[in-house]
Amino acid sequence: MSALALAAMTFIGGQAYAGPINGMTAFEISKLMYTGWNVGNSLDASKDNYFGVDTETAWGNPKITKNMIDNVHKSGFRTLRIPVSWGQHTKAEGNLQYKIDDAWLNRVKEVVDYGIDNDMFVILNIHHDNGNQWNQPYFWPSNAKKDQSIRYVTEIWTQLAEYFKDYDQRLIFETLNEPRLIGDNNEWWFWPVDNPNQSKVVEAMGVINAMNQAALDAIRANGSDANKDRMVLMPGYDASPDGAMTNKFVLPTDQTPNRIGIEVHAYRPTELCLTGDRLYFEESDKQTIRDVLSPLYNRYIKQQIPVIIDETSISDKGQGYDTRLKWVDAFYNIAKEYEMPCVLWDNGTTWETYQRGLKEGWSDPNTNGECHGFMNRYSGNWNQPQIVAKIMEVMGDAPTADIKDVELAGMTLVNNGGDLSIVSGGSNVTMNRVMLFNASGQMLLMENDVESVSVSSLENGLYFVVAETSEGVVKTKVVL
Repeated sequence: MSALALAAMTFIGGQAYAGPINGMTAFEISKLMYTGWNVGNSLDASKDNYFGVDTETAWGNPKITKNMIDNVHKSGFRTLRIPVSWGQHTKAEGNLQYKIDDAWLNRVKEVVDYGIDNDMFVILNIHHDNGNQWNQPYFWPSNAKKDQSIRYVTEIWTQLAEYFKDYDQRLIFETLNEPRLIGDNNEWWFWPVDNPNQSKVVEAMGVINAMNQAALDAIRANGSDANKDRMVLMPGYDASPDGAMTNKFVLPTDQTPNRIGIEVHAYRPTELCLTGDRLYFEESDKQTIRDVLSPLYNRYIKQQIPVIIDETSISDKGQGYDTRLKWVDAFYNIAKEYEMPCVLWDNGTTWETYQRGLKEGWSDPNTNGECHGFMNRYSGNWNQPQIVAKIMEVMGDAPTADIKDVELAGMTLVNNGGDLSIVSGGSNVTMNRVMLFNASGQMLLMENDVESVSVSSLENGLYFVVAETSEGVVKTKVVL
């Protein structure tokens, strides 16, 4: 085993930050993210006459609760994405044009901590602040708005980097959500991919590159060790796979090597998962999914630059479970093959609530592709447990599915030159039985009546140790 990149061993108990995860590359982190869930249309909601923390319920979802996130974790999800709109919670103050309201920051922190306290990776972003989307000109990818846009992302990320400066690598920053020319004919589409011939789109791509660089610079400029080390996700134009594949997309320069990841949204095939009325999964859809993910794998994953599909889903259009289960089986298996963690989009809207809205006049008849309500936000239970169960079936055992992290009082796991031992009161403790598992739950070794076990031959990564001693049982996570 090579020299440890992080503080020898990592213990993570019920309290946040009991033992920090740090020193890992973005690619290494991506291997631990497993699969995730979006708490969408809550902290990213915005609406006229809704102010302060009340905007969390502006789009019809109840407030996010700890019970909700606890149940997400218990169901097997190991990554939580929290979309957040910041713009309407800002005002000019002092040298800042976009000073974030303290109450809003505190509320976002509460939700972040729901994930962190469950030992989940948490993705935090700027969401829905693209100009003209809600008549709010916070950023807009054009040369005319470039200076304002860069100022906005710089000020927001400067504040967030400071506010979360002590959070370890479990907190991941995502610079922007789906930056694009809203309302333009090329809002979601451009051609050809390698060198778009739409001048406005090419200009927008250049501004998006500049905003990504500005956001990253603001995060690193905070100066804290955690922010120098933090994984930062970058979108291309509209966060589409094509937006990350075009030659006009340029990764920013980073003072900390190997901490950048690519984030894409992939509701594919689109006519089944989002727009359109297609209700049946076809065998040819598997090739469509491969055609989308394979180029990303070749361009980025092979270079150990992670790609996170932090939004994907199939809309419930009243077609029942068979089609959607087939899609989950195909999409998640292919994404797993290409080493891309998927984060399920959930906006709280079911087919039933959408139909009721059509009758009552508050549903948009053109948005039948937006029924992604997998969780009942009031109970914290799943509206569609079959979908969740299929995701977990495809993914296999979650990294922490069977082992709860515990550090017994006065007992410590230490690494001495590649030998793990349990120490209590300064002396090694005999382990009546010690077992070591990989992140998939596979047992790699079991030894009896030993004071140490050698792990020098193991590759760097996440492991779990269960040690039965005369003083009690130690069950803990270890990152080598």
